[in-house]
Amino acid sequence: MTVRAFQPHRSKLHLRPRNSLLARIVLISLAAPTACAPTRAEEQTDNLGNYVGTIHVSGTLIDPRGSYRATAKVILPISQSDDDSISAEFLSGEAPNASVIVSDWDVSYTEKSAGADGKYSSWSCALAGTADIPMSVTGTLEVDRKANTYAFSIALLSAEDLAFNCTNSSSGEYRKKEGIALYVGTGSPGMQSESPLPLKDATHLADTYTLNSKEAASANYGPIIQEWDLRLAQ
Repeated sequence: MTVRAFQPHRSKLHLRPRNSLLARIVLISLAAPTACAPTRAEEQTDNLGNYVGTIHVSGTLIDPRGSYRATAKVILPISQSDDDSISAEFLSGEAPNASVIVSDWDVSYTEKSAGADGKYSSWSCALAGTADIPMSVTGTLEVDRKANTYAFSIALLSAEDLAFNCTNSSSGEYRKKEGIALYVGTGSPGMQSESPLPLKDATHLADTYTLNSKEAASANYGPIIQEWDLRLAQ
């Protein structure tokens, strides 16, 4: 999988989210455990179980402008559980890859200043077709049974490149393969607990939620529209 950010043809602009939020995601992912050692998920799943389910996510990108839509099937291994709380904390590699169907990822950009010919160069890229890809899962989930609240933050990084059909106003059509990143949760990494949601049933987390934070915006995300259904499986 190509790790670098999506770079349009003959341009230095990126399709993939960038800056501090993505940097934190990538650094955490690079800390994945080695293949020869058992992961936390392998060690604890039999005893504590997993949250298993589906997360639907859609939203917009700010600059370049764009939109995306995907559905992720996830398995989140529990790392701690008692009468007061349940928590799941996992680096990339400690949770199984998510199976993600990406149905939309379109991006476009027009230069802010004209070129030597007096014209404003532009480009656009669109997902070549619906793709079903594996994505690594990094994040944390916290269930507070005493306060009756829960919160989570999950980053998904594609383990395979996706195909894009692109057009540059100067050079014409071209094709590109590149990885993507998705972010879901009740808050930005490390800040998810600042906006917990009411807990109805610790064994079944289901909600619709729109995340709109300064941290997400700094990484090129507009409001992140989500719907999830996660069930505790022993």
